[in-house]
Formats: sequence, structure tokens, C-alpha cells
Amino acid sequence: MSEAMEDWTPSGVAGADLVDGKPVRATIGAIDVFLCRLGDRLFALDNRCNHMGGPLHRGVVKGGPQPTVTCPVHGSIFWLADGRLIRGPASRPQPAYEIRVNGGMIEVRSSPRPT
Repeated sequence: MSEAMEDWTPSGVAGADLVDGKPVRATIGAIDVFLCRLGDRLFALDNRCNHMGGPLHRGVVKGGPQPTVTCPVHGSIFWLADGRLIRGPASRPQPAYEIRVNGGMIEVRSSPRPT
């Protein structure tokens, strides 16, 4: 799935449109991407929870040193920084993307896979 965005890919969302702590969904090709700003930090995950496809942009985001999102459907919790699974019922990490602002617009690309 993440192979579709090996290069920086425009999300169609302006950096200025990301309200602190309020995630949004962007559709890039066939991929729904969760975008979120917390202070000066930006995060991007696959928007559909890998457990049952819940829309993460409608979940609860918590800040702090290790910000998380909770899936609104069954309560799986993922770290925003890398998609790591904190609590199931999901059984694997959520795909995460690198994110940047370029020319005022949000761009994402696939994150390097852990070794």
C-alpha cells in the first residue's frame, strides 16, 4: 500500500488548514491518509485502522511526548510518530508516512521500513 507514495506526494491540504489537534483525512490516489498537527509537529498515518477499517481521523488524539490516536470503532491505540500499536484489538502497527510542508502544502511519502 505505501509503495504508491515513494516520492513526496501532494495531499491537497494546505499546511495552514491543519488546526492544532484536529485531524483531517486526505485522499491521495486510492489511499486515505490521516493528517494531524500538534503544535509544531506533523503526523501522517494510513487513515483506515488495520483492524476493521475504522476512520482514524474521527478518533481521539492525545498529545504529549508520545502522541496517540484511538480508533473510534474498537479502541485500538497507535503512536502518531511511527504507527506503533499501543493497544489492540489491532494486531500490527498502523502504516505511517513521512510528512512535510512544501510551498505551503502538505506532502507525504512512504516512511522507510524498520530494519
